[in-house]
Order: sequence, then structure tokens, then C-alpha cells
Amino acid sequence: MSEQSAQEGILDFLAVPVLRVEEGTGQVLSANAAARALPFSLEAPAPGSVLDETGAPLPPERFPVRRAARGEPLEGALFRWKTPQGDRFLVVHSRMDRSRSPAVATVSFQDVTQWRRTEEDLLRALGARDTFLSVASHELKSPLTALQLVLERLQRGARRDVGFSGAQLAERLEPALRQVRRLGVLMQNLLDVSRARNNRFDLERERFELGSLLREVCEHFTEQARQAGSVLTLEDCLQVQVHWDRMRVEQALTNLVTNAIKYGAGGPIAVRAELRGGMVSLQVMDRGAGVAPEDRERIFNPFERASSGHRGVSLGLGLYIVREITRAHGGSVELTARDGGGSCFTLRLPTEAAQEGYE
Repeated sequence: MSEQSAQEGILDFLAVPVLRVEEGTGQVLSANAAARALPFSLEAPAPGSVLDETGAPLPPERFPVRRAARGEPLEGALFRWKTPQGDRFLVVHSRMDRSRSPAVATVSFQDVTQWRRTEEDLLRALGARDTFLSVASHELKSPLTALQLVLERLQRGARRDVGFSGAQLAERLEPALRQVRRLGVLMQNLLDVSRARNNRFDLERERFELGSLLREVCEHFTEQARQAGSVLTLEDCLQVQVHWDRMRVEQALTNLVTNAIKYGAGGPIAVRAELRGGMVSLQVMDRGAGVAPEDRERIFNPFERASSGHRGVSLGLGLYIVREITRAHGGSVELTARDGGGSCFTLRLPTEAAQEGYE
């Protein structure tokens, strides 16, 4: 067996793709089994299919094999390959053997796609955490500041021995109570997230008529929607008995309706319910700017928001809680775009909620 054949046999045992390239010409003299098994080309990739670390397309003369053939050392250079199966991240090493003529460069390609995606996920999670801490401090500080102002105003009145009538006192205390309720909602949301992440999202199931719950939610938010310039309507009020945690489903619907009011751009908002084969579909629809396709799954994660383009401050917990409530009932939630613009959130729940917790 020749020395070259022996080397090629050894390379075939490697799990990492390896090419042997002739200096100058760039001709591939051999490719090991791992390289031959790849569904894309290492030696002659299509123009625009190889990108550098910044995501900029490389001209053909900067392709790894071409550089290795010119004798350029590649020590852990990262390249991004665009393939029909998705982007792949490859770390390339090369070494020129000048003990023979012509010289031969050995080029290895290590696939670090999974590592890269994990890194990106971690960076995204860290970014979401930092955003959450910033927003949470703001959300908690605002009602506390308002509450402090109300109490200080009452304290000053008491020191001046200013008497308040019952109506005056109730009027002055209402802002304080409103901020206390706001703090209560924030604390409940944080507690719900903790329970969901620890698989302790227990349900207190009861039988009730769904139509009554839908009417209550819509009636509660009619005025708030009107103040935002929207008309909130209940379509197809389904009369069906369900076995759910009423409070939790009301919480999920409340989150969706308040989101629709907040981001619906003053357009009409509709709530609809349908029954199909033991599954109830609850839909909340708006005519707002909608959500980009790439964000439609991500926004159901904790501390995530659709985009920086959405005005206002939010902890990014509402849709995550909606998803966990739905899962706890053995159902699912989906966000789709509406024809003509806007969003449609659909909860699909079995009329008989699962009797056990969820994983």
C-alpha cells in the first residue's frame, strides 16, 4: 500500500470532513468519507453561499479551499455555509505539507452549528433577562412612587389637621388602591411564571357554561377598548359546558384581550368561540400591526416581547402565562396573521381538561 493510500485510509476513520488540496491549482486530491457524505460542497460552493463571521458573503477567492491552496494558514477560522438544509457553521483548519512536490494542503472542517446555536440561545436568554430586570424595576417602581405620593399627601393633610369627608377620602385613596392592585397583578404574574417553570401550575377545575365567561370578559373590557378607540365584540357566543379552571382561563383571555387593546391600533377587536369534536377554539382577533412570522413562536417564551417597535413597557410574561395555562388544560395556543392585517390568537382546549399536571 502506498503512503498516500495509507493516509487516505486513516482520514476515512475521522468523523471530521477533511480535504487534501494541491497547492496553487486548488485541485482536490482526495476527500475522506465524512467530506463525501456531506449534502453540500466544500471545495466548490455556490457563489454567495459562504459567509464570514459577520454574515457577509465571501468572494470565491476567499473560500477556505482557495485560501488553503495559496498557502494561507487557517487556524480555527469560522465560516457560515448556506445549504438547502439550513445554515451550517464550520471551523476550518489547514496545514501545508511541503515535503512533496507539488505541496499538498490538508484542510479540516469541524461542524460547530449546534454549539453556535446554543451560544446564540444563551446570548438571547441573557438579553431577555437583562431586559426583564430593567422593565421589572420600572414596573415595580412606578406604582410604588404613585402610592408614596398619595400617602404623603394624606400625611400632610393629617399634620395640618385637615379633615376629609368620606367622599374626599375615598377619592384620594382610589389612586393608591389602583396602584396596589397593579402591584398585585405583577406579583401574581411573577408567581405564575415560577410555578409554571417548576411544573406546579395546578388547576382548580369546575364545570361552568363557557358563554357566561366570555360575556363577562368582554363586558369588563368594553369601556377600556372604547377609550383606546376600539370596538370589542363577542361573536358566536358558544353555549357549552366545560370542565376547566375558570379563573385561569379568564386570566388567559384577559391577557389576550388587553394585548389586543394595547396593540390593536384602535381597530375592531373580536372574541369568538367554536366547538369541534370535543375541542373548543377560543379566538381573540385584532387589526393591529401584527407580529412578524419569525417572532410568532418566540413571543410565547418568558420575558419576550414581539419587537422593540411595540410601544410601552411590558414584562413579557402575559403570553407565556397564556401558553402555560393552555398547556395545563391539555390544549395549545397559536398565533396567526389575519387577512387584511392584524393578529389572531387561538386557544384550543378540550372541553374536559386533563386531570393531571403537565410536563
